[in-house]
Amino acid sequence: MLKALFLSLILSWITVAGGAMFLATSDDPVPRSQVQNAQAETIQKTKAAAIPQEAANSNDAEANEDESNKASEAPLIARKWSPEEAAIRLVNEAFVKAYEAGNANAVAAHFTSDAEYMDETGTVLQGREAIAKCLVGFFENHPKCKLEMNVDSIRMLSPGVALEDGHTVMTYANDDCPIECRYTTVYVKVDGKWLAASVRDSVPSDLQEHSTQLRQLDWLIGDWVDEGAAAVVHFSCDATDNGNFLVRSFAIHVAGQNAMTGTQRIGWDPLAGKLRTWIFDSEGSFGEGFWYRRTGDDGNDSWVLKISGVMADGQTASSTSIYTAIDDQTMTWQSVDHEIGGVQQPDSEIMTIVRSAPAPVQAVADDGR
Repeated sequence: MLKALFLSLILSWITVAGGAMFLATSDDPVPRSQVQNAQAETIQKTKAAAIPQEAANSNDAEANEDESNKASEAPLIARKWSPEEAAIRLVNEAFVKAYEAGNANAVAAHFTSDAEYMDETGTVLQGREAIAKCLVGFFENHPKCKLEMNVDSIRMLSPGVALEDGHTVMTYANDDCPIECRYTTVYVKVDGKWLAASVRDSVPSDLQEHSTQLRQLDWLIGDWVDEGAAAVVHFSCDATDNGNFLVRSFAIHVAGQNAMTGTQRIGWDPLAGKLRTWIFDSEGSFGEGFWYRRTGDDGNDSWVLKISGVMADGQTASSTSIYTAIDDQTMTWQSVDHEIGGVQQPDSEIMTIVRSAPAPVQAVADDGR
């Protein structure tokens, strides 16, 4: 009977045991890659201050030919930078230092009070305070990130207004997969300081958007567990195939015995313009669906997973799962609108899922044993 319940509820990755329901699911859904990556990708890094000042004397008739050739390279670049452009580049450099230091307030201080930021997924942040708030969450989840900025052009549109285009390469700590992004920033001069009034990020035209869109679900990555009196569900998630897919695996144990296992693959569907998921279990059930981000009336974000599929016995099934972040280690989950064979099932209780504790490190005796 218990196994039949597992099969009937597999689309939501729920198990019923001893009257309690347990979920094999994910991490805390802080959609940091949409908004938080967006912040990372607004910063532009330059080396303006590093231009050799002595280059202006490179045309000195007394210099030898080799010295003239070396000096002539730098001033060609330096002479392109007006005082205003050089000042903007220095602002960008300070922005990068604040970002890599994880200082959300210092980074946000580079925006105007009513600045608007839009990331590559279309998510918009309005105002310095909103930007700072998202940066705080991003730096908490992704400390010690590195950012490389490449300014393609800076144009003065009018006195006190400048337009900058460029691209960034951002790398998370302990991650060898850099994230590329193009940006356009409108700078305005306020009380003698250059501040970003508008920033727009976009996926490079020569870069497929699969991995960029999938970063919205980075909160799934890691190991998680849901323990109950009669059953335990272990879940893990890792990026694969150059970051273009997430692969989730789960195992349900009852009374110490393996009751069911399964996998889920998540990727960006460019035709539908959505994050699509496919699920398969050890009994032969399968399903597919889409992920959606939803903002509640309280302003908090949650993720909604809508799935439909076929059970191992041939019955059709569908469900909607709702994930809401509590903190970095905890989230809540609920299954609603659940049907099996056309019969409506009751909504689940709201359940709490936590991150798995790290494996203990075995102590080493003083004598080396």
